[in-house]
Amino acid sequence: MVERLIPTLVISLNVLYLFREIRFIHLLSGFLLGGLLVYRSFKVGYPPLFTPFDSISLFSSLFFVSAYFLKAGRSTSVLGILLTLPLILVNPGVREIPLVVRTPLFFLHVGTAFLSYTLFVLSSLFALYSLIRRELPYIKLLLVGHYLFILSLFFGGIWAYLAWGDIFPLEPKTFFSLFLWLFASLTLHLKFEPSLKRFIPYFTVALAPLVLFVYLGVNYLFGGTHGF
Repeated sequence: MVERLIPTLVISLNVLYLFREIRFIHLLSGFLLGGLLVYRSFKVGYPPLFTPFDSISLFSSLFFVSAYFLKAGRSTSVLGILLTLPLILVNPGVREIPLVVRTPLFFLHVGTAFLSYTLFVLSSLFALYSLIRRELPYIKLLLVGHYLFILSLFFGGIWAYLAWGDIFPLEPKTFFSLFLWLFASLTLHLKFEPSLKRFIPYFTVALAPLVLFVYLGVNYLFGGTHGF
């Protein structure tokens, strides 16, 4: 079954990377997971990014491709393995295509959200590395991720208004996304206060678990329009 074979292959490749750093492995992993999404889109007849299996595939694919171009190391493979592992456990089935996702705004919202999540997580890894060994440009990643997240909220607000008549639906995902935006904004603004500037890498490291909770934790635990 392709849905089990590709994640298993990606995990195996990145286990290999832990012992021998072959940079092409990250790019290949991203393309394999991206190809899996294309395959499933043709199979279903529509990109099924509304399922947990396919949204995790997209997130993992963007993560690996970004890691390749940013020349990230072994820590990226470790996190990539953890991100890809659920694909072996999650049901890849698609029951139906919700009418509400049949709009370009869905892809704009989801695409910018996952790109921002990817850059947030990578900025956390770079910040952690900066604390342990040497300085890496994690602030630039955080800034670009922040801009993309603002775009995601913008597209999501328009989509929510057209779909449900409410630009700010009162549900857990909305509030936690707002908190994530505020946290990232606070982290970026710490540099303007000399006495707090030294805390920037620590706040940035905290972004990774926060992003994963907002993405997976909230969707699984609280449901709502973003629920799996």
